[in-house]
Amino acid sequence: MRGLQPQWGYALGYYETNCGGAILWLGMHAKLNGVWVVLAGIALTTLMPASIIAVPQTKPVLQITEPASGSIVNPGQMLTVKVTSPTPALFPEVALIGQDPIGFAGTISPLPGELSVPIPKDIDLGSRTLTVGGTPKSGKEEIIATVEIDVERPDFPVSMSATDSGIYLDSPGEQIRLEVLAQYFDGTTYRATSSSHISFSSANTEVATVDASGQVTAVAPGIGLITIKYALGDNNLSIGIPVQMPNPDREPGGSNFFISIAPGAQTIEPGSSANFKVTSATYTGFTGEIALSAHGVPEGAKATFTHVSVLASESATLTISILRSTPVDTYPIFITGRNGSLNPTVSVLLIVTTNGKK
Repeated sequence: MRGLQPQWGYALGYYETNCGGAILWLGMHAKLNGVWVVLAGIALTTLMPASIIAVPQTKPVLQITEPASGSIVNPGQMLTVKVTSPTPALFPEVALIGQDPIGFAGTISPLPGELSVPIPKDIDLGSRTLTVGGTPKSGKEEIIATVEIDVERPDFPVSMSATDSGIYLDSPGEQIRLEVLAQYFDGTTYRATSSSHISFSSANTEVATVDASGQVTAVAPGIGLITIKYALGDNNLSIGIPVQMPNPDREPGGSNFFISIAPGAQTIEPGSSANFKVTSATYTGFTGEIALSAHGVPEGAKATFTHVSVLASESATLTISILRSTPVDTYPIFITGRNGSLNPTVSVLLIVTTNGKK
């Protein structure tokens, strides 16, 4: 009897699983008596069905690369606007429109590209928006990009005025918007209300306030002053608009009082102080207590009274102390005496100069 002489070999195959995948295996087998028998095997890896992963599509964008946001542009200037996109091929054409009165400036094709935009000579000073828009080939929604420019004269105005030389308010909450005109050396006049060089301030916020657009809002009866300032570099130009609101509770012949102040103006240097005498009086037998307050002092300055309240026919000293950094200018200061709805107001001028007291 001869011994068995098996034949040895290796096999590579796979089995399908019930989840749609397959197992790849490598096995050893032998042939005994004409029959192949698997002796051992090892799984090499598991094969899963291929899956499709959706990659989110980035929304097409437009970019205005020039001018930069906030760029100063002069009236009458020819402005170059440059437009591009990370996917320029998606935009066959884009249109450029400027805020009124600039209007439609033209189209750009292909991207990146640029367009020359004329800025009108008679445009109002202030911020304007430039908008570029286009519809990409891959969608129906228009894509836009914007940039803000600041239209300003490069030179300093020789004078400035407002459409209202004085403001008379009837009741709290009433609003009036100031319009500012700037006149230049070449004889031209521009509306400068929205200019970035213009600022508004109220010297007596108990009577009226003013916002950055020049809108004045009545608060309470009294008198005040709205200051309009044009600042360019080291140059400053200011004008004052008087504000008045009558007191409806003050009846002729009724019990009331008034206040006075002396002197009417003082000139001081930065870092020093000035004294004013505030006196109250009555011709109608008023006997109430009068609270004193000061408004319109320069930023960082202090206004103090020797007595914060007085009776009729009494006086107090007002001391205004300013900083060494206080800008040279003329500051209207308003002093109010208040008792209930009665609030008579007087004003003085504080002139800050580096030329010494006059």
